[in-house]
Amino acid sequence: MNNKYSHLRKNNSGAVLLEVLISILLFAFGVLGLVGMQTVATQNSVNSQDRAVASILANDMVSQMWAKKTSTIASAAISGDITAWKLKVQNSILSNATGDVTEVAGLATVVVTWKAPTKLSTDNVNKYETSVFVQ
Repeated sequence: MNNKYSHLRKNNSGAVLLEVLISILLFAFGVLGLVGMQTVATQNSVNSQDRAVASILANDMVSQMWAKKTSTIASAAISGDITAWKLKVQNSILSNATGDVTEVAGLATVVVTWKAPTKLSTDNVNKYETSVFVQ
């Protein structure tokens, strides 16, 4: 049986398959984009947690200075607390974390530095810094 539209079917054979392949390709790129966005969101969440922990650690040292009513790091009242705090920073969940307290003319600066394990060795360290002046 020869239909007047049979020549159209012969010319369009494979067009549907090509459309399906293009649809699958576009869908795959969409899924890859979603996976990439999820990765970035996870990294940002971890970075946010690290900054929050660094903030808590630095404010812990500042609170001790306020409680002792001194920001002079050479005073006997606070020097032992600084040593214990530095050990606390090293043992925190921050990777390669160090803590330092410096003082100039009564203004104490508390610095927490760390380097996330996902960073390259050539990347800069992360740093949280706060200052306190206690009279």
